[in-house]
This record gives sequence, C-alpha cells and structure tokens, in this order.
Amino acid sequence: MTKSTRMLIFLLFLLGFPTPLLADGFIIPHPPRPEIKIPPLSVKYHRVQTVIDNQVATTKVSQSFQNDYDRDLEGTYFFPLPEEAAISRFSMWSDGKLLEGKILGKDEARRIYEDIVRQLRDPAILEYVGRNLFKARVFPIPARGEKEISLEYSQMLRCEGGVCQYRYPLNTEKFSARPLQEVTVSVTVSSKVPIKAVYSPTHDVKVVRKGDRTVTASFEKSNIKPDTDFILYYTLTEKEFGANLLTHREAGEPGYFLLFIAPRSTIRKEEVLAKDVVFVLDTSGSMEEEDRLTHAKKALRFCLENLGEDDRFNVISFSSEVETFRKSLVASSEQNRLKAKQFVSDLKPGGGTNIQEALLTAILQLEPNHSRPRYVVFLTDGQPTVGVTRPEDIRENVKKAAKGVRLFTFGVGSDVNALLLDRLAEENRGVPEYMRPGEEMETKLASFSAKISHPALADLELDFGKVEVSQMYPKSITDLLTQGRDSRIPCSFP
Repeated sequence: MTKSTRMLIFLLFLLGFPTPLLADGFIIPHPPRPEIKIPPLSVKYHRVQTVIDNQVATTKVSQSFQNDYDRDLEGTYFFPLPEEAAISRFSMWSDGKLLEGKILGKDEARRIYEDIVRQLRDPAILEYVGRNLFKARVFPIPARGEKEISLEYSQMLRCEGGVCQYRYPLNTEKFSARPLQEVTVSVTVSSKVPIKAVYSPTHDVKVVRKGDRTVTASFEKSNIKPDTDFILYYTLTEKEFGANLLTHREAGEPGYFLLFIAPRSTIRKEEVLAKDVVFVLDTSGSMEEEDRLTHAKKALRFCLENLGEDDRFNVISFSSEVETFRKSLVASSEQNRLKAKQFVSDLKPGGGTNIQEALLTAILQLEPNHSRPRYVVFLTDGQPTVGVTRPEDIRENVKKAAKGVRLFTFGVGSDVNALLLDRLAEENRGVPEYMRPGEEMETKLASFSAKISHPALADLELDFGKVEVSQMYPKSITDLLTQGRDSRIPCSFP
C-alpha cells in the first residue's frame, strides 16, 4: 500500500463520509444541512493522455462526474499523485465554460473559496493535502448535471539497466459504485535512444511504432471497473537487438526475473527472413453471422498483399471439408497473389467447422526441418462442430503435428472461442488477434499483418548456463518480429 493510499484511507475514516467514488481524481460529496447521507458520484468518462520525452512524463487527465440527484452538491476533489510529480495545470468546466484552477497555499485557498461560495460562483481551488495528495473544493455540482475536471502533471521517470517504468494510479477505481462508462489511457514515448520492448503487465495495450524512437501504447475499455494501476515498461538500447532484465528477490525467498528481448522496429529489406505461410480460412455457416466471413476475407487479402517477394504461401478454406488453393506452396509472385485473392473472393459460407482437419492439412503443407520460418495463419470464429470437436484434443493433436510450425490465430465475431484460439497460438509459438464487431478494421489488419510479415530472428533458444530456473513462461519463445509482440520471459530461480 502506497503512502498516498494510506493517507486517503485515513482521511475518509476521519471525515466519516460514506464510501466515495474513487476515480484517481475522485469527489467526496459534502453532506447538506440537515445532514443527509449522500451516495458517491458517478463517472461518465476518465481519459488519460501521457507524453514521455526522454524520461520526462507529462500526464493529462480528463474526468466527468455526474450528479444523479435533484439538488446541487458541494464536494472535494482528491487526486493521489505519483511520487515526485508536480501539477502544472488544474481546471474545471461549468456550463460549458472553462475555469482555470490555481495552486495556492492552504489558508489562502480556503479564504478565497469561502468568499466565492458566498457569491454563488464556481471556484476551482487546488491545495496540497499531505505529500502526494492534492485536493480541490468543488461547488456547485449542479442537480442532474455534470462537472468536468482536467488535470496535468509532470514527473521524471526512473530507468534502471535500460528499463523504464511509467505508472498511472487507476487502482482506486475498484471502489467505484458502478462501472465507468469509458476509460482510456494513451502513452506516447519519444527517446533519443532507440526503443526496443514495450510491455504492460497490467493491461492489454495496443502498441503502434513510428520508427525506432517513437511508440504509442494505448488501452481503451467501456463499462469497466479498473482494479489495478496502469503500468508500462519500455526498454532502451543502441544495440541491434535489445535484451533487458528486471530482477526481484525477497530475503529468504526464491528470486524472480523478467527478460525483455526485442529487435529494432525498422530492419533493412535484405535482413528480413523469407518465410513459408499457409492461410487457413473458415467458411462454415456460422461465419455468415455478423459479416464474419467478409471481415476474415478482407484480413486474408490484406495479408496476401503484404507477403515478401521471397516468401512462399498457400490458402486453405474449410467448413465440413477442406479445399486448397494449390496442392503445395507457391512463390509469392504478383500473379499467384492475384489468383489467390480471387480464390478467396469466390468462397461462400456453409457447412460445419472441421478445425482439426484444416489445421493438420495446413501443417503438412510446410516442409519439416526447413531453414525458413514456417507459419500457419488461422482465421475463424473458433467453434468446432465437425470431426474432432473437443478443444483439448484439437490442441494436443495440433501441437504433436506442428513440430516447429508457428500458429497465428485471427478470431472474428462476438462469440469467438477465445480460449481455444489463445491456447493454439501460445502452445505453438504464435500470437492471437481478434476482430470484434464494430472495431476499426484497417488498424486491426495492419497490426495483425505486421506481426507475421517481418520475422527478424527465428528458432530462438535460451541458455541459462548453471543457473537453475523454473516457472518460465512461455515454455518456448516465439520468433522475434520487427513489428510484432516483443518476447518477455518471466522466470524464478533458487
């Protein structure tokens, strides 16, 4: 428990208010006279935008609080700040007008606040409460209305051994009376030193790179009640391939480490490894729902367009039975890609879903013990209905047959069998991706295609020497992709 959190709990106990809505910034309603118990305010949205420029992080926070009651309320806005952070801006919106806040001494702020309250004006007075906690008195919070609050602060991030950490305090959201309508966090990192691995152990972030020195990691959810802080790690190095280590050990306990491995985000054309790829497309009847087949076809055509000139490929469609574009792999010539895209366009939905036969057929297309990376790209809603249908059996049989083949899964639809697709990818050194109804397709397709298009290193192995390690995850390492997911290996040691 951090010092600011302990202070927050103490203040709430001392004031004797009902449990408030905590939204990093959060508002405690003041009981009216005669005293009436006021439930917490609700939050409409909570948006965070952070820019990190060579370890200096500037964070902008925007929140909208809703008063669901038939009377104006007065409250106090609290915001627990990270250690060594300094507020540079605080403001509130009232009736569509922006009112800038001020950082004042405690006594002066209270005097000004009381004067403005008597005149029924709306102040935004910010004052210190302890070391890492700021507060602002808020009045009025209009009946059935909203109060918009924005905050900006800066901090210097700590980097050790080339690993930098950014943390944003989302943990207090777990006390929310109800889920937040919208939570977004966007962190853009710019550095003079090339950025290698980017990883959040707490949230499923989308990572977009612009060259070697700029990267954006973002998280967005609706109808959510966050219960943990947002943490982002990124690594810096001038080397071709970055390898960074985070370690931790308590006295008398086993030690733990987290290994980051990442290549440059931009690699010369001649450095990209030529690969063999078999695309497997589900054309079963269920793919007609929610335009799943339409989305999957577009994804497959996008991947075909982005094959390298030295790659080889084939396309397999399946429902109850399996059909192949060609009997074996073909060169990635413009003519072959055009014919393959026409083959895909002509496919119609219908029949059951024979996942195992389709995947085993694809694996047999890829020559064992070949020097080139070998990938299967599987596009489906992941619901087996024909042949072997038990997911555990499908996973076991595919893993036995794969023998070095990487399996990438692309799930489409709202009721996709995510557990099966996740396990198939993880157990066969691939990466899962999903396309949900309503999601922006172009960005999703570009991200997925980038993961499979440019392998930088294949068949990686780790040698720990005489160090005994256990609980390593994943058990096997994926290929290093120039635009894909960085490799992260957590382990424990005696």
